[in-house]
Amino acid sequence: MKLDITSIIKNNGGTIAVQAQDTLEDLKTGLGAVSFKGPVEFSGSVVNNNGMLILQGLAKVDYETFCDRCGKRIERELAVNIDEGIIEKSRIGDDITEDIDDDRFTFSGNTLELDRILADYILTNTPMSHKCREDCPGLCLECGAEIDGESCICSGTNPVDSRFDALKGFFD
Repeated sequence: MKLDITSIIKNNGGTIAVQAQDTLEDLKTGLGAVSFKGPVEFSGSVVNNNGMLILQGLAKVDYETFCDRCGKRIERELAVNIDEGIIEKSRIGDDITEDIDDDRFTFSGNTLELDRILADYILTNTPMSHKCREDCPGLCLECGAEIDGESCICSGTNPVDSRFDALKGFFD
């Protein structure tokens, strides 16, 4: 996603409204068991604040993954709030930015690349664990079938680990 920022480069306080939708290359590889589906939708604005561009808005993307308890395939939508300051590449090394880390997002010329910014926000805000529903019981430890499913016949029995058979009558 490229954004033409010519109208606000020299205009302190200038604002551009952004409505964009694009497939990001950084998200095509997925993230472990998470695979991103479809394009990223971004709506927000870019404001020139004394030479620093402030990108604010909301990015949405659909993704597919597996339930951590039962293994079912699930689809979710991820909505991420974006609030990022972007400095001009030529200002790095000036007295103004001496104390700023080198990992800041930058722009050069009259174009602002949104792909890397949006991909970083999406990847760092993707949940680490997923459940198909809050009360998902998971899989049976004995037979491996879904506990709620009809194929699990172990429900209600208390299986004893065979390693503890020798202790079975210890307290009798």
